[in-house]
Amino acid sequence: MRTFQFSDAKSHKFWNVAVRGDSVTVTFGKIGAAGKSRTKSCASSDAAQAHANKLIREKTGKGYVETTPTSKVTSDAEAFEKALRADPHDLAGWCAYADYLVEQGDPRGEFTQTQIALEDEARPKKERDALRAKEAAVLKEHEAEWVGDWPALFPAPTSTEGRGQINHTGGRKYEFKRGVLSTVHFGELTVAAARAFVRAPQTRFVRELFIGYHAHREEFDRGSDIPPEVTTGYDQPADHVLLRWPYMRQIRRFQYGWTADEAYGSFCHFQCHLSGARVFDFVKQMPNVEEVLVFAHLRDATKLVALPMPNLRVLQLYHGRSYPLDRLAQNPSGTKLTHLLCHPHALDHDRAYIRLPELRAICRSEHLTSLTHLRLRLTDFGDAGIREIVSSGILTRLKVLDLRHGSVTGAGAKTLANCPEVKNLEKLDLSRNGLTGVGKAALLATRVPVELDHQHAEIGDQDAYGDRPRYLYEGDYE
Repeated sequence: MRTFQFSDAKSHKFWNVAVRGDSVTVTFGKIGAAGKSRTKSCASSDAAQAHANKLIREKTGKGYVETTPTSKVTSDAEAFEKALRADPHDLAGWCAYADYLVEQGDPRGEFTQTQIALEDEARPKKERDALRAKEAAVLKEHEAEWVGDWPALFPAPTSTEGRGQINHTGGRKYEFKRGVLSTVHFGELTVAAARAFVRAPQTRFVRELFIGYHAHREEFDRGSDIPPEVTTGYDQPADHVLLRWPYMRQIRRFQYGWTADEAYGSFCHFQCHLSGARVFDFVKQMPNVEEVLVFAHLRDATKLVALPMPNLRVLQLYHGRSYPLDRLAQNPSGTKLTHLLCHPHALDHDRAYIRLPELRAICRSEHLTSLTHLRLRLTDFGDAGIREIVSSGILTRLKVLDLRHGSVTGAGAKTLANCPEVKNLEKLDLSRNGLTGVGKAALLATRVPVELDHQHAEIGDQDAYGDRPRYLYEGDYE
């Protein structure tokens, strides 16, 4: 029997075919389900094999990828690679793999050993400089072979797409870690680059994927990897192509959109033009993901936060219009989540995107027991939210509490300051709330590192934006 799988933005399916004598049986369905079977009788065994081959050509032409286990004995190299893709944090495994490659005369072995040695920052500068020189020399000789041709098909990520964004890539299209291509930065993703990347065997170790923006003016050839309803670059066609990458399940860190610059003056300057319509389709193919950072217009995050993500530690949701944190709180796989970081889009509803029921769900979740960093901005729960935080007991484990852009008053500040557990915090951000001098003084007296700048007086209904406070507009407004 030969097995195949297909993944795109809309579905994840399997298709198997088996030839038994003069009959051909195909089994198909959604991945994870039993599926359905159909059998066809042919004139002879040769005719059955020919029919199966025809079906296989049709399926692979539509984007199905063969997953049939090889019948040959797995080589040592294949065994190492399979184990390291399953657990990229296994330092001992990487060291053993490097030794194996050196024994085989493979230059990747020395390169891996060199990069592992450079992870020890305590080494003397002279020794590290020598290792850096060795690393550069090996890369100069072998980099093109170890990367493939896909980087030539998109521009270097030297600038961001909008205002108030940080370029964390250093202008690099990719990075090597522990001797393998591990990190990819698509600052401006193109269809051509996505197609080449999906085909490239060199990408099999990639575990960190960044997509900053899309080439909206790109001219592209339509293929079976792009749905017919996608007609222009503004529909982000490259996402549909990239969703067919066969190694998506090994991604540990996924960032969609450029990082927001948290340092701003009198008014938040965030800007984003990126649709998050395909974010769920990416993440649902990443069962082992540890960090999901979304800086995009996500209109409905309900399915995203309900995904099984048992290794997720960091969830950052910026610029969205959907914050179903009550659904996240009910997710039984959220036990390792330590960082929940939310800054919604500027208000274009009649109320804040994050309100008291969502805060209460997070604070009292029986699953989010590892949470240490909580950032909830552009909220309207104010002093009631502070009382919930205190009474829920979440302060016993929080290290950072960020409620920037809120409606907390001096009364809420004093409630927080009077809670003994507030001293567990390593940082408290109540800037851009409605604190008075007395409230500020109460918090400063706790000696907790605290941010209290740019307080406002917009707790009531006295704002130029009708009856909605101006501070709720301090997010991306594109």
